[in-house]
Amino acid sequence: MKVRKAWLAACPALLVLALALIPLLVAGRARGPFFILLRFALVTSILVAPIPILPRLMALAGNLARKGRLFGQLVRGSNAGPDPSGLAIWVLRPLQGIGLSLIFAERFLNLLESFMGASRALMVPLALYVLGSALVSLLLSVVWGLDDLGMRLYNGKTGEIRTAGSGVGTILPLIFGAIGISSLFHRSSPLDASIDLLRILMALYPPHALFALCHWQFLSKRRDSLLEKLPAKKVETKVY
Repeated sequence: MKVRKAWLAACPALLVLALALIPLLVAGRARGPFFILLRFALVTSILVAPIPILPRLMALAGNLARKGRLFGQLVRGSNAGPDPSGLAIWVLRPLQGIGLSLIFAERFLNLLESFMGASRALMVPLALYVLGSALVSLLLSVVWGLDDLGMRLYNGKTGEIRTAGSGVGTILPLIFGAIGISSLFHRSSPLDASIDLLRILMALYPPHALFALCHWQFLSKRRDSLLEKLPAKKVETKVY
């Protein structure tokens, strides 16, 4: 995806946002659109906030991986990482972010329930999601950055080389997303569960899609300087 055409990538996010606003505007519910736009602005701001410090995050990841203390030692493939496709920017990465954000929010909610009780813990779901979004933004900014720069994680014990996003960015959201959807359908009728799932996706997709787009735009303009912050040897890689 060319950077000069990257503004077109915002169209799917804005379209979904418009689809969420139109029914409320037609119904004459003035407060509904206001809260939707407020939530959109708040979550989007939190997600994109760490992007300007991506060089520092990459340098930190490089220091942690210098001796294999992260998930393995950083190595560089024989070729630079491919540009993410439109499918990755518009679909896969937003779904990764949504899945991980919900995972973090649910874990924090369960932790609070054990200390505060269920009735009090239910008063802070938005704060928990905001905190989860901030952590997800930090995590995915580094993971996506490593993948886009062609960096790989090398396991010295097994000799295996993997992409940074092969586990945390893909497998976990799929597993926990499937569990969450299954739980949603078990708690309510298929129709109600489908409507709830659609509402969740329409509410969370626009901020996460813009986050994925802004991340790629930032990284594509600073690829060389970011590579300099990562101490990695160039090797022939076979990615699993």
